[in-house]
Amino acid sequence: MKEQMYRLKEIKSPCRTFQFGEEPELIHVIKTGFRNRYMIVHEDAYELALGKVEFMSKERIKEVYKIEV
Repeated sequence: MKEQMYRLKEIKSPCRTFQFGEEPELIHVIKTGFRNRYMIVHEDAYELALGKVEFMSKERIKEVYKIEV
């Protein structure tokens, strides 16, 4: 119903998800529409950092999280 009301359509997402080892904590790395800018969204089972958002370059992501995007 809401999809018709707002004319929403699902698109392919430039999002990648990573888990911290065996911890119940995830980060979602989303490529923004800007050059070399990524949004990091935190999700955890304990709701300590749930919804925390950071913006970083791919170099900073590699430095902080040790992952290549």
